[in-house]
Order: sequence, then C-alpha cells, then structure tokens
Amino acid sequence: MRSLYLLSCLFLTATVTAQNCLEKGAVPLGTGEFTLTVLGTYSTGVFDAGAAEIVTFDSLSGRLFFTNAAASSVSILDISDPAAPRLIAEVVPDVAGLDGVNSVAAAGGRIAAAFQGEQADSPGTLVVMDTNGVVQATFPTGALPDMVTFSPDGRYILTANEGEPNDAYDVDPEGSVTVVDLLGGLDGATVTTVGFTDFNRQRARLAMAGVRLFGPGATVAQDLEPE
Repeated sequence: MRSLYLLSCLFLTATVTAQNCLEKGAVPLGTGEFTLTVLGTYSTGVFDAGAAEIVTFDSLSGRLFFTNAAASSVSILDISDPAAPRLIAEVVPDVAGLDGVNSVAAAGGRIAAAFQGEQADSPGTLVVMDTNGVVQATFPTGALPDMVTFSPDGRYILTANEGEPNDAYDVDPEGSVTVVDLLGGLDGATVTTVGFTDFNRQRARLAMAGVRLFGPGATVAQDLEPE
C-alpha cells in the first residue's frame, strides 16, 4: 500500500541536503550524516496506482496535500498531530474535462493542481483551490500538464506540459509551459502558454548539440516534453 511518512527533518518527498540539516541543528557537526525518525504514517489503501505520488505542504494551514491518481483527486491531510495524520477530504473538482491529476503545489494558502484532459492532445486544466479544497479558479494549460509550481513570491503559477504521445504514437501533442500571472488576482489573471515551434527549423543544429529527437515523424516541438 502507498503510505505517507512524516519525518523529523523533512516532509515527505521534499529534498534536503546534509548541509541544510546541519544548519537546522539536526545533524552532529562534522559527520555529514543524519538519521530520519518516522513521526507518523498515513496509508491510502491503494497499491501501485500513484495514490500518493506528489505531496506539498501549506505552512499557513499546516496541512498536507497530495495527488491520488487512482481517484483523480487531491487529498487533504491534517498533520497537526504528526503521530496521527487525519484525512480531511478527497477533493474531486467539479470541472468538466478532467481525466487524472498529475501534480499539486501550495503557496500562501492557495493550492494549485494540474489535471490532464480526456485525450492525449486535449488541453489540461490548472485548478486553484483554498486549503479546504474549494475551487476558486480554473485556467487552461497545454496538453498533459505534468508538474505545477508557484514562483517564490506567489505571483506566478507555472505548469510544465509534457505533451506525451498516445500509445500508438499517432497522436503526439506539442510540449509547452503555461504561465499564469496572478498580479491582478484570480479574477484578473492572465494565462500564457509558451511552446517550442520556433525550434522546429533548428532540428539539425539541436541534434548536433546532443539534443535527443527520436519520435517518428515528430517535430522538435512535439518531441520536447517538459516535465
């Protein structure tokens, strides 16, 4: 079963270096080694189906949010008592055209989740929620948004749109990056999706530089798959 582990030096899938831990006093100086202590676990009860793949922590609410691809939902976990994590909600946004959640990120009390569309070349959807899972806004993205992140100041939300081909490779959408500018708030946000079509005429030059381009009949823009 997929489980979430709450650790003494880091939360879940976050990465820290030994130096970071040294600075926080979690490691004996000079050893370069540290021990992680499990504080608690939460089991989704789902085995081998991406039910706890991407995890983010919101410091304002003290809650964890993780993607459950098996249920196409975002799970909200209360970890105010790390020894006894408590599931608050499994959020399945009531938004048309969603077919699987791939990533989730948190910043300043906002939660952003990237959902793919129903077909390989369908546009994806960025869903912005509050920490209770209430949908506040949705924004279109390129095909197959596979990672979402906030800029450090919280002004921008970005999705890396992988644009993977279907299994038969007869549908191969272009990869892209979507940028949502929140300067005007959620109601006044602007959405820009940036592709790679300008690189199509540089295929030979890119190949000579070591860029791997291999999709059958694919353009450069189709082969580049940001994730």
